[in-house]
Amino acid sequence: MSLVGKTLWFIESNPSAPQTLNDLADKAGVTAFHLARVFAETTGQPVMRYVWRRRLTRAAEALAYGEASVLTIALDAGYASHEAFGRAFRAEYGLTPTALRRLGAVDNLPLTQPQQPRSRMSKVLTQPTLQTLKSMRIAGLSRNYDMQTRVKIPAQWVDYNEDGTRVPGVASDDYYGVVYNFSDDMATFDYICGQETPANATLPNGFSAVTISGRYARFVSKGHISTINAAWAEVYSDWLSRPDFKPRRGPSVEYYPPAFNGMTGEGGYELWVPLEG
Repeated sequence: MSLVGKTLWFIESNPSAPQTLNDLADKAGVTAFHLARVFAETTGQPVMRYVWRRRLTRAAEALAYGEASVLTIALDAGYASHEAFGRAFRAEYGLTPTALRRLGAVDNLPLTQPQQPRSRMSKVLTQPTLQTLKSMRIAGLSRNYDMQTRVKIPAQWVDYNEDGTRVPGVASDDYYGVVYNFSDDMATFDYICGQETPANATLPNGFSAVTISGRYARFVSKGHISTINAAWAEVYSDWLSRPDFKPRRGPSVEYYPPAFNGMTGEGGYELWVPLEG
């Protein structure tokens, strides 16, 4: 069973047990960071958001069709008080628990049904090259995303190229997309599109920089750029779940070599992920 499949089974088989990201990661035998990345890449949502939405869904069904008190349902859902439960419930569904009990139906609510593990994907990556990188400073335009809004990253590249602002002295045709500041809880991250710059170069207004170094696995893809999300999912759900690939915190990188054509999406790309060791 895959890592995400195991995690979904833990969540669904223990609906009332206290479940934190660390609890789930310990049961799966991985770090919290690794589980957060794998779950988000595979399902498109943070693992703890899924946990709480499933609990609110079960609470909604209990309110509509059961006889337990609102407080009992709140406690079963993991909330310490009626008030905290009410705030979360209203934020999710737009009505109070008491209003739903009077309504007696959940037909029009956006409930979160159990996530089904995905079947094995077609492989788009080959055995990576392991490399210890010297310190590299990547600078450029930075924006913040989550797993849903990351579809806007291509527009960020358009803005970066159309604006034409560059760090003085950078003339390379190599481009990098750097994912950093990944949040385990919310599965949000910052993304820089830019180029390698000298360590002491002054950044233009509005630019950000991040430094990468240490041991990395470099995955090469000859595929079209449209395969990149599937490639990231394969990296985290398959390769980095193997015992000989232990991920560590740090920026992950999309590398676009000179052969890459930003107009057609052809030419291939690489994905670099930080490893322990």
